[in-house]
Amino acid sequence: MERGNPRTMEAVDRMLGQQNTLRSARIGSLVATGVTIATSSVVIAGWALELTALRRFVPGFVSMNPVTACCLVAAGISLLLLRDSEPSKARKRLGQLLAAAVAVVGIAKLLALATGTPLPLDQWLFTAQLSDPSEPPSRMALRAAISLVLAGSALLLLDFQTRRGRRPTEFLATIVAIIAALALFAYCYGLFVYYKTPDFVPMSFPGSIAFLSLAFGILLARPDRGAMAFVTSDTTGGFLARLLLPLGLLLPILLGALRIGGENAGWYSTRIGVGLFATGFIILFLATVWWTARLLFRSDTERKQAEEHVRQMNAELEQRVADRTAELSRVNTELRQANRAKDEFLAALSHELRTPLTPVLMSAAMMEGDPTLDPQQREQLAMMRRNIELEARLIDDLLDLTRITRGELRLHRTAADIHSLIDHSHQMVRSDAREKGVAVQLQLAARDHMSVGDAARLHQVLWNMLRNAIKFTPAGGEVVVRTTNCADDRICIEVCDTGAGIDPAFLPSIFEPFTQGDRRSAGATSGLGLGLSIAKTVVEMHGGTIAAQSEGVGKGATFTVELVTHSSVTAASSAPAAPSASLRRYHLLVVEDHQPTREVLERLLRKQGHLVESASSVEAALALAAAGHFDLVISDIGLPDGNGVELMVQLTRNYGLRGIALSGYGMNEDLARTTDAGFLAHLVKPIDFERLNQVIEKVGEAA
Repeated sequence: MERGNPRTMEAVDRMLGQQNTLRSARIGSLVATGVTIATSSVVIAGWALELTALRRFVPGFVSMNPVTACCLVAAGISLLLLRDSEPSKARKRLGQLLAAAVAVVGIAKLLALATGTPLPLDQWLFTAQLSDPSEPPSRMALRAAISLVLAGSALLLLDFQTRRGRRPTEFLATIVAIIAALALFAYCYGLFVYYKTPDFVPMSFPGSIAFLSLAFGILLARPDRGAMAFVTSDTTGGFLARLLLPLGLLLPILLGALRIGGENAGWYSTRIGVGLFATGFIILFLATVWWTARLLFRSDTERKQAEEHVRQMNAELEQRVADRTAELSRVNTELRQANRAKDEFLAALSHELRTPLTPVLMSAAMMEGDPTLDPQQREQLAMMRRNIELEARLIDDLLDLTRITRGELRLHRTAADIHSLIDHSHQMVRSDAREKGVAVQLQLAARDHMSVGDAARLHQVLWNMLRNAIKFTPAGGEVVVRTTNCADDRICIEVCDTGAGIDPAFLPSIFEPFTQGDRRSAGATSGLGLGLSIAKTVVEMHGGTIAAQSEGVGKGATFTVELVTHSSVTAASSAPAAPSASLRRYHLLVVEDHQPTREVLERLLRKQGHLVESASSVEAALALAAAGHFDLVISDIGLPDGNGVELMVQLTRNYGLRGIALSGYGMNEDLARTTDAGFLAHLVKPIDFERLNQVIEKVGEAA
């Protein structure tokens, strides 16, 4: 709440005023009910004490029937019991019972009057006094009987409301008030012919007061509902209703009583009395109109001021929204720029990390195949190659995470033999398991093990799961890979280890990026925590599921992958291609600014029988292309005086050459740029020389 805001304080004042109005209405209902009970009780006391003044209040007027008085007391008590919006069951039941009794008495009297039945219902109390011939008749009046029926029904329907929000209680109580007011007017104006005829018993003067009070008590019992909600509302209409209704009722009575009293006292004649009545009524009416107009003017002024205040607040709010929108737009722009800078940094970092790995990987692979080396040297070279491949895999994981967050990870779907992929992954980690002393068992029992998917990505998932199982299993432990057909069109792959296990608190977050749990032992903390996150995305993109289970720390873990199978596909391209040498010999132009990579490439390509010329810049490459005829171009993308994309565009345009791109940049936009420039293939560093041989053969045929 704004304490210094006058509009806010005004709203609080209006709310408090509304609450005070409702409270006043409920107090008014209680007072009116008290008047009803008190008036009727005085009459009953007058009958009991044989005091005529207490039975009629004014000498010469009609006495109130004692049964009517008792019914009014019962009605007042019923209203007291039902005043609360949610009375207890006992109070509600007793109040409704009294209300029903009041209505039944009135109905019985009306039936007796309508049928002419001598039913002395109204003479059950104080029969001797009612039979005194010296007293005027004090039977229950017709209007009193009707009012009892209406008042009892109004009390029974006190909380009933129609679908349109109308309350029959208000209608019934208003009729009771009109009947009582008419009788009261007649007594005030001395219209004896109205209330005293030879064959008609009028409503008594105490009865008219009691019934009028009871009607007002019923109307004010629920001031927040129906028509009374309008009268008690904190609106101009409600205020005018509370002001004008009492004035419209009391002013004519007051003026009429003064006129008749003055005439009866001989102060003025009837003609002068009429003139005074009209003059007084005009003056009071004009004063009321002026007062009402003044209140309406003030209310309208306040409304306009409130509307202007709301308009100003809306304008301020719109300006704040506009400012906030502009700020959010600026922040989003900064976030996009930061995200772009992050992607560019990762791409540049991967390029810088991949480039020096290329000559090492190719040299290790070349020497590993040397038959003159002894097994121990060959094993050491294999270890070097595996660690270089692992380093390249970590770099790929970083780029894969970027692709996933940008929604750019794409699958190249072909036939995939899950068993062949598992076997190849096993071959890749076999030496690691042997060095660590971990036994690996393959239990490939699935009959249907063919699927359609990205074989390279699925191989990445399976290799990651098997490598993790070996990494977290101590020496002497065991890793088991099982496959089963868990459904007609599903294959389940389980990788179970007897390793460090997983803390149950860590299981829900194990597939989140950069997450490494407590199960990691001191010697098994390598990696970035991206493998499982990427594996989950890849598996779900294939329509499968991946889950992890563990009974706790030190109790091993089981990772389960479930994939869709397609028994109709063949295994033609399901496993990684076997190493092969190029069958044809080409005149190759190698463009590479990294000298170790360039020298290793030249040596290996010449060993394959190719004629190789090399350049370290765009300018040198264009000079060689102009001086000789080449079959293919193998070019790096980042060059000191330009880039391989621009070089390839010129070589394609001027000499019709096509080529193979070598780069440490491997994002989707990098592949798109090289394809548009005329490269037929894009190999990401570090380069597997066997893969390069296959691509040269394939691209050479296409070129």
